[in-house]
Amino acid sequence: MKTYINSIVISCSVLAASLSSVAAAQDTQSSQNMIAVEAGSDFRCRLEKGLRITKPGEPITAKLVEPVYVGTTIAIPEGSTMRGHVSSISNAPRRIGQILSGDLTRPRIANVTFDQVILPDGKAVQIHTDATSGASDIKTAVYIPKSQRPRVRQKITDAAKPLTAPNKLHRLRQAAITSLPYHPSYLDQGTTFDVTLLDAIRAPQPFESADAQHPLGDNYLHLRLLTPLKSDMITHGAAIEAAVSRPYYNSDHVLLYPVGTKVEGTVKKAIAAGWMKKNGGLLISFSSAQTPDGTTRGMFATVAGVEATGDQRLAVGLEGDVKATTSTLSRLRAPVALIGPSRAVVDNTVDKTAWSRAGEGRNGFGLLGAGAAQASAATAIGFGYFGGALKVYQAFFAKGSNVDLAINTPVLLRIEDKPQLSAEPDLQAQSH
Repeated sequence: MKTYINSIVISCSVLAASLSSVAAAQDTQSSQNMIAVEAGSDFRCRLEKGLRITKPGEPITAKLVEPVYVGTTIAIPEGSTMRGHVSSISNAPRRIGQILSGDLTRPRIANVTFDQVILPDGKAVQIHTDATSGASDIKTAVYIPKSQRPRVRQKITDAAKPLTAPNKLHRLRQAAITSLPYHPSYLDQGTTFDVTLLDAIRAPQPFESADAQHPLGDNYLHLRLLTPLKSDMITHGAAIEAAVSRPYYNSDHVLLYPVGTKVEGTVKKAIAAGWMKKNGGLLISFSSAQTPDGTTRGMFATVAGVEATGDQRLAVGLEGDVKATTSTLSRLRAPVALIGPSRAVVDNTVDKTAWSRAGEGRNGFGLLGAGAAQASAATAIGFGYFGGALKVYQAFFAKGSNVDLAINTPVLLRIEDKPQLSAEPDLQAQSH
């Protein structure tokens, strides 16, 4: 009997040891199938549907628009879902231009924190990120040779793309509400957030490499700025720093700059904006790169593209100069805005209808002007002239725009095999 009991105990011990070894092997294999994403990594996501700003704690969902790399491996693929919440809401001061357009609502800024990323296969990974307010109406300015620039028809097609974007009824309703003098505040569809990972995470090992999404021999080196740049505040010779956001391979499939490479440069020229619509400009140069393993190498690169946020209009020149521009259409429309009230002065029957008066009044002071213009034709003419004069002032006489590049702004560099001597462009002449 005793021998029988000893046999049972030995068998259970062997079984327990076997199960422990299997569990340990599974844990080791599971650990090997995970990839570590370090703190400081940038998660860039975009809001797919507009959201009304109500109170802190409101849930928010966005889509990752750029993959997150670890070395040359895609740790978090593009298209992953980011979930978070509105962490706080702050009020911004009203701007004079906003008031003159008839918008009396005090802007509200929603600070958003993301705490979860859901991979395309449905797996959820908890994350800890900083709070960010996001940026809307993002455009990328890229230098294009004159022979390759789009024709008028293509420009019209590109301008009409927002009309075909999803959630048309939602966007139309939001636009109607925000045209009121007092209205709720919204996070617009397409608002982009750059959030920084505060704590390292472990994500499932992906099955595709970086090469699957990015062609070899891409002549653009993708960076994100680590130094904010403002043409009216930064000075000539100031040091700047950026980080490589995508692995860069040359035409021979040799990895030159892995993700995390720090690129250093200087400001060659900075022009502040001035009155009479003189716009600002920047010329920056990157000269060295330090890879994560500590290797430092010289480089010769020209800025080929940069991202503009909000109402900024930027252009990139052949030599890599970045300058703010004024819309040609706005300059053409400004004098035209004076035609309506001028016709009403010549022919006093023009502004007799409520519809025509509302049109002139809205040009001057939004919906408030449209309502006030119903008092008389003279009132409508006054609002029409006010609106036209304001457009002329903003297009020709107001202070120009500065180049304002925030931290994490994407920048494209064109890598040159050999340095080429060329004169620095005259930003002062191009800033108009």
